[in-house]
Amino acid sequence: MVTRMISIPGDAIESPRSGEKVAMPARDGEFLPPGGFKPIERGLPRTHLQEMLEGHQVAMLHYLDDVGPTGSRGLAFELTDGAKLIVWAGRDRFSRFSARLFFRRIDPPRVVLPETLRGRSGGRARDPALGPPDALQERVEGEVVKNVVHHRVPTEVGGEALDFEFSGGARLRLTAVPMERVRGGEMLLADIQYEFVQPERTRIVMP
Repeated sequence: MVTRMISIPGDAIESPRSGEKVAMPARDGEFLPPGGFKPIERGLPRTHLQEMLEGHQVAMLHYLDDVGPTGSRGLAFELTDGAKLIVWAGRDRFSRFSARLFFRRIDPPRVVLPETLRGRSGGRARDPALGPPDALQERVEGEVVKNVVHHRVPTEVGGEALDFEFSGGARLRLTAVPMERVRGGEMLLADIQYEFVQPERTRIVMP
C-alpha cells in the first residue's frame, strides 16, 4: 500500500518517484491485458468519463496493492452514490504514450437499503477496520469533482496525465509511468504517480 508521501511547497502532496506507488492507467478504445493482445473490454470515450465524474463527491479513496490486469497497482475512488471508479496504469505501444491510464467504472447497486445510505454518508468513519486516512486520502475524501482534464501531450517519460479538479479549488494529477520491475513474483509494467495541490489561501490582515 502506498503510504509514503512527500510534502512539497504550496500545500502539495506528491507520490515518490521510486516506483513504489499506485498505478492508474487509461486508454481510449479498448481495455487490454498486459502485452496488449486480444481486447477483453471496449472502453468509453474520455468525454463520457468526464460526464460520469463531474458533480460527484468522493466518499473514500482505496489503494489496490495487488497487480491488476494491466500490470500495475491501482486506485479506487468510491463515490457517495455507490459507484466506484478504478484506475490502473498500463503500457501502450499503439499511441504516442508509452504508458496510459485505464479506468473501469462499477455502477452502484440497484437495490439500496437504508443502512447502506447511512454508511455512504458516514465515509471512512463507518468502518473502523479501514483505519485512519493517510495524507492523500484525508484531502481527497469529501471533495466534489468539478472537472476532468486530459493532457494530450506525453510527459517527459512518455506517460499520460489526467487532472481531477475539485470544487474547492484543489487538483489531483495522476500520471502513468512506464516501468519493468519484479515485485513479489509479479511483473509491474507501469505505475501511477500522483500530485495533490491545494489552492493558496488568501490572508487578510486587519490593521
